[in-house]
Amino acid sequence: MATSRTGTAQWFNVRNHALRLAQQNDQTQCPYCGIPLDYKNKRAANGAQVDHIVPHSRGGSDRITNLIVCCARCNQSKSNRSAPKQHTKPQSKPLWTSRKW
Repeated sequence: MATSRTGTAQWFNVRNHALRLAQQNDQTQCPYCGIPLDYKNKRAANGAQVDHIVPHSRGGSDRITNLIVCCARCNQSKSNRSAPKQHTKPQSKPLWTSRKW
């Protein structure tokens, strides 16, 4: 059985380096959806996670030039695509009134 390449010490070092660079460059928002990133709680919906720009399954590498820091929600919705699914925000319904003004 093959081992996970994301469970290796090399990946942890590359991931931590990418997260440090993003924090040093004051990246506070997800580049895909714009929500504020949480660097402390990586499992939250807005937790900062490292993602491959070109997915590994499509020939992408683990080099720092192929990595981007985004929120967990975008990272999970992206899967092996080149861009994440667009998040739809619930639109407010217009108020209904029984009177005609």
